[in-house]
Amino acid sequence: MRFVRLKEEHLEQVLKWRTSEHVTRFMYTDVGYNLERQMQWYQQISNDSTCRYWIIYTKEQPIGLVSINDLDERNSRATWAYYIGDINFSMVGAMIGPYLYNYAFEKYKLHKLNGEVMAENINVRKIHQMHGSREVGFYKDHVFKNGQYHDVYIYEMLSEAWDKIKGKFKKYAGVFEE
Repeated sequence: MRFVRLKEEHLEQVLKWRTSEHVTRFMYTDVGYNLERQMQWYQQISNDSTCRYWIIYTKEQPIGLVSINDLDERNSRATWAYYIGDINFSMVGAMIGPYLYNYAFEKYKLHKLNGEVMAENINVRKIHQMHGSREVGFYKDHVFKNGQYHDVYIYEMLSEAWDKIKGKFKKYAGVFEE
């Protein structure tokens, strides 16, 4: 598995993924299919030193997006998120966490990585726990989407917790393009 830094050439594919039903239903916001807005978003994140975005590749096939956001060097923490855009590779999504943990804790020497998951996204909530993330609570009625409020669960992985279990995930060392 390899992780290619998000580039302008990826934007149309990312927009297709982001506007697909199986992805957007678990995102905080809905976006319309608008390449101009996608370019504006890309320009914004390209100039933001607190975030990194990569396209997930498996066997030379782009399948999704993973990001580190809110990179806070002073407090040695960040948030992360991902989605698998190509529904044919949805099972691969279960292993993105270990790739990201191995990379982020080594590269950025973080103390903690946080994740947030909408309550209805039960599979991803289970994945966080399967990888050793601690569910620390939830935000009640945190996201208003599709005419109703949704709870959002909060997960954290401390570097010391990852150090204790990373041995069983050592094969998940992907190449992250800088």
